[in-house]
Amino acid sequence: MLETWAYKSVVRPALFQVDAEEAHELGQRLLPACRGLLEVVANRYLHSLEPALALLNTSIAGQKLAHPIGLAAGFDKNAHLVGELASLGFSFAEIGSVTARASRGNPRPRIFRLPQDGAVINRLGLNGEGAAAVAARLERKIGNDRSGLSRAGMPIGLNIAPSNVPAGEIVMEEDIAQTFSHFKDQPLAYVTINTSCPNTHEGVLKESSQLQKVLARVGSLNSQPLPIFLKLSPDSTDDFLSHTLEISKEFGVKGFVLGNTSTSRQGLNTSPEIVAAIGNGGLSGEPIRESTLNLVRRVARLKDPGQEIIACGGISSAADVIAAIKAGARAVQLYTALIYEGPFHILRLRRDLALELSRLSVSLESLIGADL
Repeated sequence: MLETWAYKSVVRPALFQVDAEEAHELGQRLLPACRGLLEVVANRYLHSLEPALALLNTSIAGQKLAHPIGLAAGFDKNAHLVGELASLGFSFAEIGSVTARASRGNPRPRIFRLPQDGAVINRLGLNGEGAAAVAARLERKIGNDRSGLSRAGMPIGLNIAPSNVPAGEIVMEEDIAQTFSHFKDQPLAYVTINTSCPNTHEGVLKESSQLQKVLARVGSLNSQPLPIFLKLSPDSTDDFLSHTLEISKEFGVKGFVLGNTSTSRQGLNTSPEIVAAIGNGGLSGEPIRESTLNLVRRVARLKDPGQEIIACGGISSAADVIAAIKAGARAVQLYTALIYEGPFHILRLRRDLALELSRLSVSLESLIGADL
């Protein structure tokens, strides 16, 4: 694909000379201007594949999707680009994470590329404009009734996280509920609540109790009702997953986004000295692919049949998508792959996925959980 070659040969080397967060902000500013070009390339690239593209149909939370590839939370934290995201070729997108209180996040620099690994480490610290501002913007863009979904060009999910404030300053369930209350009447496809990942049994019990309070409080406000998903870390222990899955069934949780960034630094090609100099933060991209797939398999075996899985973490190729679907996911999300592969990557993924399923003479739906 000529456009991908141009990105990797010309654009990416230039962008990688710039601070990672500044490059991200530049890409966001340029996206509206590139919308027309993206649509032209999409028409040229996919127009001859109509029968094969139909094999990619799936759904999430009752929303029909033309294909399983969505945009992960983190790219459009404040809903500035909701009207433009469909032009990148995604079938759905998750905005956020959104917090009740606005926050500048951690000091810069706070995003670091690991080119040898196709990975990123970030410690943004939940920077964002806050729930009230994001909700007002989103309502202007997609309206406040169910038909508003079509105005975004695709289903939109919302990712909620606790406000980034010192411990003890907030009551977790009230903080999450405050954010949810701003969006509860909007035409969202689903709402994802971030969960933390304790590494001790006592921590698991404490987190489980907190999760019950959060889901109960959100449930008391959820009059539409909006489907609720939980976002879980690939670092999750079996103990934590077992407790969380039981709670999810008790409170009617629709599904899971699996997973999130990882604190692990195992198996990296980047030198340990460089990694140590970067410091703490969440790892995303290719190195966490296998832990994501493992998490999907573990949750798929524990969940109820009606609960759904969106795989997120390390997914970049058509083979990665198929592996996640066979492990039990109905759809996938990606973000870091865009940094390394460029804005036309989703078009190539859709083509490659359609051609592979056509070669196998199977639909995507028929592959869900095939490896379990």
